[in-house]
Amino acid sequence: MVKDSIGEIREKIDKLDEKLIRILNQRANLGVKIADIKSATGAPVFHPARENQILEKVASLNSGPLSNTAAQNVFREIFSATRSVEKDLQVACLGPAGSFSHLAVSRMFGSSCKSVLEPGIDRVFKAVESGAADLGVAPIENSIEGAVGQTMDLLAGSDVKIHAEYYYDIHLNLISSEESRETVKTIYSQYMPLGQCRGWLGRNMPDAKIVETASTADAAARAAREKGSAAVGALEAARIYGLNVLERNIEDRAGNQTRFLAISMNGSPKPGADKTSIVFSTRHEAGALFNALRPFAEKKINLLGIQSRPSPVREWEYVFFLDFSGSLDSAPVKWALKKMEPSASFIKPLGSYPAAMPVRRGG
Repeated sequence: MVKDSIGEIREKIDKLDEKLIRILNQRANLGVKIADIKSATGAPVFHPARENQILEKVASLNSGPLSNTAAQNVFREIFSATRSVEKDLQVACLGPAGSFSHLAVSRMFGSSCKSVLEPGIDRVFKAVESGAADLGVAPIENSIEGAVGQTMDLLAGSDVKIHAEYYYDIHLNLISSEESRETVKTIYSQYMPLGQCRGWLGRNMPDAKIVETASTADAAARAAREKGSAAVGALEAARIYGLNVLERNIEDRAGNQTRFLAISMNGSPKPGADKTSIVFSTRHEAGALFNALRPFAEKKINLLGIQSRPSPVREWEYVFFLDFSGSLDSAPVKWALKKMEPSASFIKPLGSYPAAMPVRRGG
């Protein structure tokens, strides 16, 4: 038997909503006080380690029926709304609207931040360097296609610092103004998503012409304009550009995730910055790379990833991007970097920031 009527339940919800809005505004008022302190001390508005700490606490306190993911998403929007009381946060990313970079910004910073949509990743960096944006967001690697070379090259040559990282769960869809894929002759998308579903496209669309675009949102916009075309992109892009979803989740492997970096001119606040990235090159001598990395093993510093890129100054020489646990301010990391110097021709810290966790399904 249902104890309460719908009207009685709604009355209870209305009373809870009244309490919620009072509590949210109380929280926002505290945010204003923190904003005054940050303004006086020059501290950044976005403090990823503090937000991560709260999200972990939310998950530990959550008893359902909301999933941990749903509860944390609610709090991300609370962070975003509270932050907007402090400052209208401007975040640059690769556009147009509906690109995966744009969606990652919305997930990282909530809907109350302003996305500054740029036509290229290089323009994202320039927006941060010039002060036109407080932060920028750029993809750095994908679990299927690997490293994003352009972002790495820009990091090596820019004065920006890594402020935070975020793992975004990527699902690719075939979207078009056509009613079925049988009438699709041309498929547009950015090179990384095309690589993430090349197997599906080869099996199911072998005769379609594949054309690369600057972003998945650019691809969706072209598919909306051109008869007989489709795009590989996000469901949100289909909604924005009024496209049909012909096929869902066409990525070749489950667990397709992209790691995004948030960049700023000042880097991440020190408390909670427990992951570090650097770029370095080695001298031309036997064992140079081994000797450069050995100090990390001696101090038991966990190396999380290493990628190589062609040197911007010498042909057939390389620079290395290294991610490891620990902060640039910690004694073991300082010691390891000092010991690394004799084997390295240059070392450039890219910043210490809070380590994020890859997406966990079913959470």
